[in-house]
Amino acid sequence: SSGINAEYGEDGVARQKEKALHLSQLVDRASECIPRGAICDEIRDEIRALALSEGGLLCNEYRRVLWPRFLDIKPDSILTECDITEFRDFTQVCLDVHRCNSRIKRGTSAAKVRAIKDSLKNVICKSLDEKPNRHYYQGYHDVSLTLYYVLGERLAGVLMSRLCTSHLSSHIRQNLDETSAQMGLIVPLVSQKSVDLADFIQQSEAGTMFSLSWIITWFAYVMTDEDVIYRLYDVFLTSPPLMPVYMSAAIVLHRKRDIMAVECELSSVHQVLHRLPQDLPLDMLIRHACDLLQEFPPAVIKTLPVKQLEVILKVPRFGYLDWSKDWGKMLIETLNTPAGIAITSSVLVGFAAFMVSVYAGRLHF
Repeated sequence: SSGINAEYGEDGVARQKEKALHLSQLVDRASECIPRGAICDEIRDEIRALALSEGGLLCNEYRRVLWPRFLDIKPDSILTECDITEFRDFTQVCLDVHRCNSRIKRGTSAAKVRAIKDSLKNVICKSLDEKPNRHYYQGYHDVSLTLYYVLGERLAGVLMSRLCTSHLSSHIRQNLDETSAQMGLIVPLVSQKSVDLADFIQQSEAGTMFSLSWIITWFAYVMTDEDVIYRLYDVFLTSPPLMPVYMSAAIVLHRKRDIMAVECELSSVHQVLHRLPQDLPLDMLIRHACDLLQEFPPAVIKTLPVKQLEVILKVPRFGYLDWSKDWGKMLIETLNTPAGIAITSSVLVGFAAFMVSVYAGRLHF
C-alpha cells in the first residue's frame, strides 16, 4: 500500500513487517475456521483491530481472505444465477459502468476493460436481484468495483449481497430518505467538537449534499488512489454501518481552517467541502473517527442536537450581555445582597413618591 504508507521510518518499517507476519498468521487461522463455519469472536476482534490500526490490512492478499471471513462468507459461496438483462435497473447500471473508466488502470487493454465491465455488471445485478426490495443507486457500482478488484467477481457479488443486509441497507431503498438522515448527522457531530465550525456551515446554508458521494460510495468516488480506497474499506467493512458518518465528521473537523477561510455563503462553502484533498492524513483521521464513534456511539448521534454558539448581545455603555447565562437567577441573587436591598428600597420609595404626586395633582385639578 505504497500510496498510503510511503514514509514509515525505520521503526515504522519494522512495525509493518511485524504486522505483516501477524496478518499472515491470522489469515491461516481464519482459513482454518472455514470448515467449522463462522469465525470466533477472538479472530474477528483481531481482524477489526488490525484493520483500524496504522496501514490497515496492508495489501489485497490479506484482504482477499479477511474481508469475507470477517463477514462469515465462505470462499466457495455463490449467488443465484439470473438473467441480468432482466434486472429492472439494468439500463442505468450499464450507463454507470460505462462511465467508470477513471478507476480502470491506464494502459489496460480494450478486451480487459470490457471483461472488467461485464464482471462489474454481474456483481451489481446479481447481488441486488437476490431480493425484490433492493434498488440500485448511483454509487453502488463504485463499492462493487472496489470489492471486485480485491475479491474477483464471484466473491465480490456475495459480499455486496451481504452488505445489502447491513452496511448498505439504508441506500438501496426506493428513495434516499435514510441516506439523507445519515448525512444530517454530520453537522451535529461536528458541533460537539467545534461549535463555531458547525455554526459557520449552517450559516452558509451549504447543507449536507457535499457528503452524499462520501457516504454512499465509502469515498471511492472522490479518492483517486486505489490504495487509499482499500484502506478506507478496511475500516468501513469492520465497523458499524454509520462509520462513514464518523469519518466524514473527522474530515470536516480536520479541514476547519480551510472551510472557515472562505466566504460564509452556500457556493463557496459547498465547493471547499466537496473538493476533498487527496493527501489527507488517513491514519490520523481514522483514529479521530474511532474516537468519535467511542464517544458518541450510533444510538447517541441519532439524537444529538446541534450545539449552538453562545449568543452575545452588545449594549451601548454596558458592554456585552451573554444571554447564555441564567440572568433571572443572577438578578435574584443580586437583589438578596445588602446593596441590592438598598437599591430596591430606593427605587420603590421613589416610585411611591411619584405615584403620590400624580394622584395629588389629579385631586387638585
